[in-house]
Amino acid sequence: MSGPRPRRSTPCPRLLPRALQAVGLIILCAGCSAESRARRTLQEGTALYNQGKYKEALPLFQKAREAGLKDGLLLYQMGYCREAVEGRPDGRRETWNEAQPVLVEEVSRPGGASLERLYDLAVIHSDQHEWDKMNQYARQAIEQFEKGPNPNALSGEDWFRLGRLHDLVVEPSEAEAAYRRSVSVFARTQDGSLIYRSLVLAKVAELDFHLERYAQAAKGFDEALRLFPANNQVRPFLHGLALLAAHRFEEARTRFGADTSDTNTESQYGVDLARKGNDVAPLGDKDTDGVPLVSIPDEGLQARIREAARAFRSAREKNSYRPGDTLPAEVALHQKRFVALLGEYFARTRAIQEFCLREGIADLVRR
Repeated sequence: MSGPRPRRSTPCPRLLPRALQAVGLIILCAGCSAESRARRTLQEGTALYNQGKYKEALPLFQKAREAGLKDGLLLYQMGYCREAVEGRPDGRRETWNEAQPVLVEEVSRPGGASLERLYDLAVIHSDQHEWDKMNQYARQAIEQFEKGPNPNALSGEDWFRLGRLHDLVVEPSEAEAAYRRSVSVFARTQDGSLIYRSLVLAKVAELDFHLERYAQAAKGFDEALRLFPANNQVRPFLHGLALLAAHRFEEARTRFGADTSDTNTESQYGVDLARKGNDVAPLGDKDTDGVPLVSIPDEGLQARIREAARAFRSAREKNSYRPGDTLPAEVALHQKRFVALLGEYFARTRAIQEFCLREGIADLVRR
């Protein structure tokens, strides 16, 4: 007789759920690991983005996105980089269209309504001319953070964003206050994004220019470019005007010379006026009768320029000299007054070509 038949081994039913749990855990860990890597890639890209290195940041953002990371801030920054690198707004708008619903979903989560997400949404809706939505998110950010429980904890970047939001809802005084607070926080902490610090310095410098604080404006533009040389918010024309008004003539000539925009013709006049100013520097801030230039009414200023131009022309006609010669004393005296008065007019109006042509004094500037 044969012995007892060996029993065929069968998997224990109780082990199957455990095996499935283990497989699930492995898959979950792999997913978490992939997301962690994508998050690290996003952080690397954001660090470059905050330095204004958009060309270097873009492939990192694309890599994080291709890894499956669904993040509104990623898409917003990626869109901005695409415009900077590709040189056209279509790529930015395409990516921002993807970012908008993701940001809305993130903001709807408990604790998800960060200042940066609300700011990005307001900017996107502004770009899309959806004013009600823009206003909604801008107001939410202002109420929640600027008027929230701890505004003193806000960073320089935060105050810059709040300044932009006040600009979007047309609150110029509140915008200026936020921009200036941003500059103050950046100066105190000496950290944060170089690009945001550069942008807010340029914005405050422009505000100072409007307030006729020309020397201060020129310094602000200088610092903005030092931090981020590619900052296109520092327009060569306005920077040149601030330098001209601050009597920094050689630097004004350089900045006017870099102007390739629609103000290029005015900048050409600026180059020549700065050269003439440099020839007779230093210039005073008062006219020959002791009246401060900034206090002269517009019509009175034009009348004084006409008077100074006649005297300057007469002095040039009476004195014989060639380019490169030391200016005769009489010519230098009248050139000094002419340049000071016309420079004041230029800073106020940001345009002198039409005035010079109308008054027949363009040759006194351009030659």
